[in-house]
Amino acid sequence: MSATHDEPIAGREDHEGEVRTRRLMQRAEQSVIAAFRVRAYELGWSLRGAMGGVNEPVKMACSKGHTAEAAPISVLTGGFNEDSPFGPRPRSELDSCWTCTRDRERAEGLAAFPKYAADFDLWVLGDEKTQYGGPAKSVRCLSGHVFTVPAEDPRVGWKPSPHQRLYGTKESDPHEHPCPTCKKIRSTPKLAAFKDNAKNQGVLLLEPLAGRVSQRVVICCVAGHLSQIGVNQGYDAKIMCRDCRTARSAPPHDVFYIVSGTDSVTGVPTVKLGISSGTGYKRLEQHATVGLSRRHLVRTGLPKGVARALEAALLTHLTEKGWRRTRGEEYFPLDALSAIVPFAEKWLEGVA
Repeated sequence: MSATHDEPIAGREDHEGEVRTRRLMQRAEQSVIAAFRVRAYELGWSLRGAMGGVNEPVKMACSKGHTAEAAPISVLTGGFNEDSPFGPRPRSELDSCWTCTRDRERAEGLAAFPKYAADFDLWVLGDEKTQYGGPAKSVRCLSGHVFTVPAEDPRVGWKPSPHQRLYGTKESDPHEHPCPTCKKIRSTPKLAAFKDNAKNQGVLLLEPLAGRVSQRVVICCVAGHLSQIGVNQGYDAKIMCRDCRTARSAPPHDVFYIVSGTDSVTGVPTVKLGISSGTGYKRLEQHATVGLSRRHLVRTGLPKGVARALEAALLTHLTEKGWRRTRGEEYFPLDALSAIVPFAEKWLEGVA
């Protein structure tokens, strides 16, 4: 008799336990959904679809109407799946709408482009369009290379990709100089050595390096001689100038000069400082052919090393004062003349 009476009692207890559990689950889900509605409202999102379970995605829209799908339980744990032109994106923070973030970073990038151009000494030549129709700028670097970049500062909102370390891929760094030709020159040993050799010998490159070791470049030495030399021949040449090489010795750098005028290469009023040899006549005449004909200071017969030391000190001084170069290493806006001449004259005081 006791067993017969115990079976219905056990069955009722199991049934009551299931009912109690379902009610508790329903209350828990209702609490999660209520907390979800409050959280979405606090963050400026509105619901655009019917509510389901705590794990069922709900259509949402940010304050600007950009849509996203979020499961209530995932919102309360900090993230949700966003809509994008490429499909659902991985879970991210609820308070950062992907489209709003992209638009904000784009606007910040456009506003920051002038500073980006100034940081990398890029001279803006005109407006262009990217292949996708976005705003772009035609620019020229100090080495004379003309190229096109998007009219945004790529450093805004940039973060290193985690896949770079995971898969060993190489990612472009927006903090590097954007000129592709300059990058190729830096990564090609012969081109880099040619450029350094010309700088050490005081040789002017009268045309930009094109990123090819087969290129022949027109140069002007410190004595003002014009000649051509190939990259393959000049990268390790002790004397790059053909005329000076024929005489078996390069003239000493014993002239310092400052000239100005409207640079025909850039179209910008420019002041140029530099070194030469002898009287400096040929070198100065070469500058005059590109519009830099006004001579503010020409000091000849300087002791060995003085002209080079003055040039280096003056370039450092101008950099510290924030003067931007117009092209090359020694060309500056005409406004810098008031800073260049007094510094040079003071430096040369007492020099025999």
